Amino acid sequence: MTVLLVDDQEKILEATEKLVNWGGLGVDTVYTANSAAAAKKSLSEKPVDIMLTDIEMPQEDGISLQKWVLENFPYVYCIFLTSHADFSYAQEALKNRAFDYIIQPASIPDIEEAVRKCIRALKIRADILRKSDGYDELTEQAEIQEDRKPDSARWGKWMIRGDYTLVRNQIVNLLRLAERDGYLSTGYRQQIIHGIMEALSVACYEKKKDLSELFSDTFTHEEMLHSYHSDTELLKAVDDCIHALTSDKSNAQEDSAMTAEERVREVIRYLEDNMDRMVSRREAAQYVFLNEDYFSRVFRKETGLGYKEYVLKTKMDYAEKLLANTSIPVTLVASKVGYENFTNFSQMFKKITGMAPSDYRKKAANEK
Repeated sequence: MTVLLVDDQEKILEATEKLVNWGGLGVDTVYTANSAAAAKKSLSEKPVDIMLTDIEMPQEDGISLQKWVLENFPYVYCIFLTSHADFSYAQEALKNRAFDYIIQPASIPDIEEAVRKCIRALKIRADILRKSDGYDELTEQAEIQEDRKPDSARWGKWMIRGDYTLVRNQIVNLLRLAERDGYLSTGYRQQIIHGIMEALSVACYEKKKDLSELFSDTFTHEEMLHSYHSDTELLKAVDDCIHALTSDKSNAQEDSAMTAEERVREVIRYLEDNMDRMVSRREAAQYVFLNEDYFSRVFRKETGLGYKEYVLKTKMDYAEKLLANTSIPVTLVASKVGYENFTNFSQMFKKITGMAPSDYRKKAANEK
């Protein structure tokens, strides 16, 4: 277990480092930093489990530092140690997912008790996640391109913002792509399970829940880990976990957290993942939970192009790359960019580039 102490006052840093019985708490290493900048450097270079930080510091305060930690290292738990008993500070600290907030001067036993509780929460999370780690060997056997691997950090951030349905949609899309491209397996589903468990641990921290609270006699942790036999079983397990996580929260606000720009970026990523088929404007809008007309407006605002115009451009750009850099048949190129009818593809390609696909390939070959 590793702790990072952050305070601009060297005497307080030294006293906290020396007087707290870190070894008795199970802490192996204690790092110190005298500024937010130094703390960020330590966090970027060293593994840290718990950060204890002052709030008022020059250049950048502890509240701002915690926001940065939440964005970049969401698995790090934070305890604030501050001499400012200002309710607005405490409110902001808790809003930023602080594990605890201690007013200085605090007794060493008080600090130790806060750290002890934090370590206990970390161990519960680690114990559950460790049971998932046994699947890593299976999942590493499959060669899967990087953007098709479950992104637990990204999912965790989405869950913190309340975009649970977006996480589920991406899991559905990953499973569909895996089936289409022939690498859907028990191991791949296990990899998704492990990713969702890590993301859920971040969301539980935000809601001040133990990860174990998501499970019960009717839906156990072991059942979650073994929900890899089918897509239906896996998605039901994901739904059960999300339902348990959000049981005390109105779902009506879930999808309002993302900005229009972020939603457009998600659609662009979705289009790239589904280059081999035609994604309608309606499907794209539904993917990010926007009204179709409003989606069209924000998409044009963010990209400078209408939705259909953007889709056509990206498909033809990809077709150009395939024609110039591969020897696959032109008819297969058409299929890879979502055209079932080769004549339609050829007509659109010529409209955009001024050349037939076969002529474009010859020209590209001559220019090499």
